[in-house]
Parts: sequence; C-alpha cells; structure tokens
Amino acid sequence: MTTKKKKQQTAQRLQALREDYDRLKQEIAALGHVLPGSIQKREYRCGKPNCRCMTEGILHGPYYQWTRKIQGKTVNINLERQAALTVKEWIQNNRRLHKLCGNLEKKSLDVLKIIANLRKI
Repeated sequence: MTTKKKKQQTAQRLQALREDYDRLKQEIAALGHVLPGSIQKREYRCGKPNCRCMTEGILHGPYYQWTRKIQGKTVNINLERQAALTVKEWIQNNRRLHKLCGNLEKKSLDVLKIIANLRKI
C-alpha cells in the first residue's frame, strides 16, 4: 500500500473518530440532571403485636429511600413517591454519563494511536 493511500485511510479514520466523538458529546449534552446512588422501595413490620402488619400481614409503606455515599459513608434520604421516580431517572442519567465518558476516553485513545503512528510514517 502506498504512503498516499495510508494517509488517506488514516484521515478517513480520524474523521470517523471525530464524528463519533462529537455524537457522544451531543448525547452528554442532552442528558438531564445526574445523581449518584440508588432508590429502594421498602415496606416494614413495626413489631407492635396488635398492629395490622403483625395480625393481617399488611406492611407499612411503601417508603422510598435514596441511598448514596458521602465522604465514604452511606447516607439514606426518605423521598415521596414522585421525587423517588425523578431521582431514579437522574440516577439512570448518571450511569449513562459514566458510560458515555468511558466511550469518549476510548475514542481519544484511538485518535492518539493513529496520531502516534502518523509520526512514524
């Protein structure tokens, strides 16, 4: 393969990587709010012998909790149902953001590999 053809293929590959990179940036820009953590839906027995949770098996709740780490410690915050649904969406956005950032790093590494090989030609 000629040097000219190699350079042309390299230029095409770089252009494709730039387009992929730009697409990933647009996906990041389209994300809404982001939060780390998880949401749990919990129902409890209170333990009082005459309560319906003990006599009829009808548990208290549901209660929604947002769990996350703050300075290495697990923190739980109780949320209303609608707030929990909103936070759950933001958590999904956060996970998507981390995945997209990983893909940006991979594209950057691919560009670096191509640029490093260009200098050897």
